[in-house]
Amino acid sequence: MKMTIGYLRVSTDRQTVENQKSEIRAYCNDKLKITVDDWIEVVMSSRKD
Repeated sequence: MKMTIGYLRVSTDRQTVENQKSEIRAYCNDKLKITVDDWIEVVMSSRKD
């Protein structure tokens, strides 16, 4: 059985994991007719010290 994994990555304060998840879920459901089974979430800072 195949699983669909959604990869979420945010690097700025203006981005949120929840917004990305919502957009990816809608695209997968509407355009691809698939359901995301699990999510990988990565939060990184774009700031360089």
